[in-house]
Amino acid sequence: MEAEIRAILADAVSEPSTSEGLFTALLDRFSEVGGVELELPPRGISARAADLSA
Repeated sequence: MEAEIRAILADAVSEPSTSEGLFTALLDRFSEVGGVELELPPRGISARAADLSA
């Protein structure tokens, strides 16, 4: 049992694999579906600076 725990801990602290990452994996998987074009609504109220005088 002790050897198994050592092996698990050694795997946990070892250098990460050279995988491409989550985003790349998702992009590869769903790239055939295509993208989505979203129409953003116009901004109604202009942004204003915060009042930091308090």
